[in-house]
Amino acid sequence: MNKFEKKLIPNNLEYVPLYCTGFPYKEFLNTYVNFYSIESDNNDKLILYGKDFSLIKNMGFEAFSLWDFRRKKTTTHASIQNIREYVDEWGRIYKGDWYSWNGAFSDITILNSWDRLKLPTQKAMKKLHTFLNSIPKNNSAIVSIPGLFEKTWQSIGFIKFSKAIRNRDDTLIDEVATFFLDYLKRLTQLLHTNGAFLFLVADDLGYKNRLFLPKRVWNKYFKQKYKEIVELIHGIDGRVILHSDGYISEMIPTFIDIGFDAVQSLESNAGVDIFSLFRKIGNKICFIGNLDVSTLLTYGTPREVRNYVSNLLKSASKYDVRLVVSPTQQLHQQVQIQNVKEMISTVKKWNTDNGF
Repeated sequence: MNKFEKKLIPNNLEYVPLYCTGFPYKEFLNTYVNFYSIESDNNDKLILYGKDFSLIKNMGFEAFSLWDFRRKKTTTHASIQNIREYVDEWGRIYKGDWYSWNGAFSDITILNSWDRLKLPTQKAMKKLHTFLNSIPKNNSAIVSIPGLFEKTWQSIGFIKFSKAIRNRDDTLIDEVATFFLDYLKRLTQLLHTNGAFLFLVADDLGYKNRLFLPKRVWNKYFKQKYKEIVELIHGIDGRVILHSDGYISEMIPTFIDIGFDAVQSLESNAGVDIFSLFRKIGNKICFIGNLDVSTLLTYGTPREVRNYVSNLLKSASKYDVRLVVSPTQQLHQQVQIQNVKEMISTVKKWNTDNGF
C-alpha cells in the first residue's frame, strides 16, 4: 500500500500526496512539459488512448484518475422512436455538442427495451489491465465510474425529473436509478477483474453555493443505492472516492454515513469552506482537492498559491485531517503553469520538512 492509498483509510500519516484530476488538457500539458523540461518515460504501457501518463507522474503527481472505461464507446449517432436528436448510450438527448434538458427515459417504455448501454470491450479491458500492472508501486490510478444521480436526472431530462420530484413520482426515478445501479455493479466487477481496486464516482451534486437537490430528497432516492455500490467495492478490498463539483459541504456527513473513503473537488469558488470542514469533520473522511482551477490556479499568483497551500497543509495537520492536494478539476489551458508548479513544489517541501 503506497502513501496515497494509506490516505484513504483512517491513520495518522502526515505525508500529503498530490492527485491529478483526470488528464490535463493538451494545451496546458504541452506548455507545462516544454517549459519545465518534463520528460516522458517512453513506456508504451503507460500510454492510454494517446495520453502519456508518465508525464503526469514526472510532474510530481502520485495519483491520477482514468476516465476511459465507463462504457463501450460507439460512433453511431442514432435517434430513437420519435426523437430526432442524437441520443447517447446513457439516454441523454443532445442538442449540438451538449446534452439538452430532455432525456430519452422520460418514457419508461424506452428504458425497458434499452440495449445501447454496454460494458467496455474485452480489448479495452486488456488495455486497462496492462496499464494498471505497469504503474510504479508508489503511484495510483483511480478508475472513474459514472454517478447515479447525474445519469438518472440527465437520462430522464431536467424538466421531467423536476416534475417527478414535485409530484412524488417515485416509480420513474427509482426504475431509472435502479437501471444504472445494476449497470454500475456489473461495471465495477468487470473493472476489478481487470485490476482496478481504486474507484472514483463522478457525480456532481451542487451548483455554486447550493445543492442541486435538498439533502433529504437526494437521500430518499440515492443514499441506499450508493451504500450498495460502496459495500460492493469494500467487499473486494477496494476504496471509493466521491467526486462532486459545486457546493457540497452539508452533504459530507451523508458521504461518511454511506461509507465513501474520500471526497474530491471541494470547490472554494462554489462556497466550500474546507477549513471549516477540517474543524467539523476531522479524520472521518479523506479530503482531496480544493485548489480551484476557476480562480486561484488561473488568476492567482505563485505567491498566493504558495500561501494558500501552506495554510491548507498547516490546518490539516492541526485538525488531524487526511488531506490530498489536487486541482478541483482538469487542468485546462487557462490555468497558469507557474501556479501548478508552485502547488506541487509547496507540497513536496512540506513533506521533505516533515521527514518524508
